[in-house]
Amino acid sequence: MSSFLKKNSTLAKRIRNNLSNFWARLIKRTPKSNILSETINQQLVYTLAPSKIPNQRQLHYLQRFLNPRENLAIKICVLIVLANAIFLGWRFCKNHLELSPASGGDYSEGIVGYPQTINPLYATNRDVDSDLVYLIYSRLFAYDGVGQLKSDLVSSFTVSSDGKEYTLKLKDRIKWHDGETLNADDVLFTFALVQDPDYRSPLRLGFDGVILEKVDDLTIKFILPQAYSAFPSLLTFGIMPEHLWSNISPSAATVSELNLKPVGSGPFKFESLIKNKNGRIKEYHLERNNDYYNQPPYLKNLVLRFFPDVNELISAFNDGQADGLSYLPWESKKDLLAQNSLDFQELKLAQVNAVFFNPAQNKSLSDKRVRQALTMAIDCQALINKVFGPAASLANGPIPNFSPFYDQQLAVYNYNKETAEVLLKEALTVKIAGTRKTPARTETASLELTLTAVDTAENHSVADLIKTDWEKIGVKVNLNFVAPEEVNNSIIHNKDYQALLYGEVIGSDPDIYAFWHSSQTGDKGLNLANYNNSTVDKLLESARTALDNNDRLNQYKKIQEAITADVPAAFLYTPSYSYIQTKKIKGFAGQSVVEPADRFSSINDWYLKTKKKLVW
Repeated sequence: MSSFLKKNSTLAKRIRNNLSNFWARLIKRTPKSNILSETINQQLVYTLAPSKIPNQRQLHYLQRFLNPRENLAIKICVLIVLANAIFLGWRFCKNHLELSPASGGDYSEGIVGYPQTINPLYATNRDVDSDLVYLIYSRLFAYDGVGQLKSDLVSSFTVSSDGKEYTLKLKDRIKWHDGETLNADDVLFTFALVQDPDYRSPLRLGFDGVILEKVDDLTIKFILPQAYSAFPSLLTFGIMPEHLWSNISPSAATVSELNLKPVGSGPFKFESLIKNKNGRIKEYHLERNNDYYNQPPYLKNLVLRFFPDVNELISAFNDGQADGLSYLPWESKKDLLAQNSLDFQELKLAQVNAVFFNPAQNKSLSDKRVRQALTMAIDCQALINKVFGPAASLANGPIPNFSPFYDQQLAVYNYNKETAEVLLKEALTVKIAGTRKTPARTETASLELTLTAVDTAENHSVADLIKTDWEKIGVKVNLNFVAPEEVNNSIIHNKDYQALLYGEVIGSDPDIYAFWHSSQTGDKGLNLANYNNSTVDKLLESARTALDNNDRLNQYKKIQEAITADVPAAFLYTPSYSYIQTKKIKGFAGQSVVEPADRFSSINDWYLKTKKKLVW
């Protein structure tokens, strides 16, 4: 020991000093015996231990020196500390750690029908083609999730003071799916195809007399023959690439391979397709356009699967072959399995369904009392409840009741069977003059009416209920169902019907000139009731050219009042577009659609995968 202290004089000196200090303090303080003993123990521990904080091994013996009460108190304190730590951690994660969409994942959707011509020139009359055109092609303007018009390819636009010139500036650095640049020349080219009668595009009628000029590579000017406040709503068709279509003749336009393997500039681009043994496309595969000029979609791949009818569509959906259903009739909802795992979206359609009366085909309909009676005899709310449930709402006039232009004070013809019977009897009762031999008398004629409708399951249900209601007031009703492809070219064009059950797509703008102006009667247009009212004509002409929004509101209020009072149609309901997705799909945003394809208005925000993100 002595040799060790000699060799380690510094350590020895420190130990001697510590012992000297300890005994000096001990002698000086002269505590009581028990306090002295405790102090000595503490000093010895402090002298031998390098730290005053007990380690895990020492804490193990703590309970030997604590009474039960002290032991319980310490445990409670420890639990409180842990609980607070967990709470603070949870609150931090809640406030500063959030889940955000991540790229990746495949989405599939089932659709009834098959693609034919995926071409903006011809897709307007076919929902299946319109869906694909919407995803693949871009347009100057598009509708958002609430049915309001927004810019797509356009970065800005101005309107001249007289409302006849629209100058549009395109966004810069937009690429076609093949890498070529989209510019003003492509817009001019597409517009020329629309106006060329040889291409027979249904869009041509909307641009009669309109001139398009190129200002520069990114600027174009539309010159209208007269002011039209709703003109931008016409510019929602897809723009086509000039470098691919310029060498295709009008006769080959509908059979070109580009109609099935199109090249656009939209959020998704063509990848592949699969045909069934009959040559119909049963699957269409799209992939994300990573060069999209707006935010590229989160979804990596999009697959559309096509089925011949609703039954096969539902069966495939129940088997997990699709994540979404493009449209589902309300009566088919009960056939879906695992409904708790599904999101049901009832999107309002800017459409008014009505029975349009055509006096030219049935003279009895020339009497306003007959039209009033037929209108009041239909129990519209009961019809909606039986056929549509919550997937439709009452239509009281020519403009949907959710439109900002709808007249909330509009006087309507409510269901009243008794009044309908009286009106019909008055209208059909004729006085027959008497002679010397026979006294004057009255006779009540009978009314026989044919109701024509497009041949769909939904229209069958609606027409049957209308027939039942009309028969209750003594009307003999014949039902005539026609194939969808015959409606426009034959039935509507020739106005070959007495009463027509049909839906008019109004759009986000309330311009209903095409449906109610007298110039659109006969085979000239879509005035389905052959309605002719000079006052309404003037109001329609003025309202569509007015640039002041309040002025337009007042004029459309008068238009609704006049049309409703004249009863050229029995307004029935505004349908909803029932759209279904599995709950694993996130990001859908939408309340209404102008056309079914508008359900994709927020598709860039749809996502399947998430990532954690720290925010402050």
